[in-house]
Amino acid sequence: MKFWQSLAFCELDQAVELAKFAEELGFYGVSFGDHLVTTKTQVDEYFYTKSGQVFWHPETHWPDPWVMSAALARETRTLRFLTTVYVLPMRDTFNAAKAVSTAAYLADDRVILGVGIGWQKTEFVLTGQDFHTRGKRVDEQLEVMRKLMSGEMVEYHGRFHDFAPLQMSPGTRRQVPIFIGGTSDAALRRAARYDGWLGLRHTEEELPDMLAKLRQAREQAGTLDRPFEVWTGIDSPKPGAFERAEALGVTMTNGTHFLVDGKAQPSDISFKKRRMEEFARRHIHAGSA
Repeated sequence: MKFWQSLAFCELDQAVELAKFAEELGFYGVSFGDHLVTTKTQVDEYFYTKSGQVFWHPETHWPDPWVMSAALARETRTLRFLTTVYVLPMRDTFNAAKAVSTAAYLADDRVILGVGIGWQKTEFVLTGQDFHTRGKRVDEQLEVMRKLMSGEMVEYHGRFHDFAPLQMSPGTRRQVPIFIGGTSDAALRRAARYDGWLGLRHTEEELPDMLAKLRQAREQAGTLDRPFEVWTGIDSPKPGAFERAEALGVTMTNGTHFLVDGKAQPSDISFKKRRMEEFARRHIHAGSA
């Protein structure tokens, strides 16, 4: 199992030290969330809590994940960087491709593009992108980005993108892996065409059915023979939960979190380090003594 440490909701001035500490502890990588803004009054329903309300505040830090990846790569040697998730369809494709490919180049190919279609319509309105076509658009965006990030002369003729031969340089030295987040049938079909799937925090009881649906999507896409990563959090893990999840096909999971009473709150870096150290002792280094 490859363990990731989320830096979501983390104060920006702690990020470098926490990333270096994660590498020392043996975490495979660190992950970042993605939002452009938080509104004073929440307008859009948040799909992932029972109340429909977010659990962070307008003051919660949401740094740009590609700037973060490039910066943290300069301070680490082996750590990977993953977006969980980058809301691609609220951005224009060319600027997104430029940001990801530049970060990948500077990070020695240690970045993974984790993509979701987003839930906050307000952000789409602010950036001038259509919220209602975001699923169809992201399918084209991913195809176009793969072409652009190759660094070769490419063209594309589709519904949302139509351009004659052009080149974006520099390209990446290796193809950036693409993971798709979401649990809808459309998200699973999208994930099956790429390199991995990003789940939510699932209970152990939910995992078998979800992974069966994912396998079916990969079978229908004809991609079962390709390497594929399955990343998901496990809700309230019991002893042995990660081992059981791995036996089902989960290859990556999240480490500890920095929430306080279920909310994103500022906290001292020593608190965060203690949580990371305890998680590493119990799960990453278990049985290695």
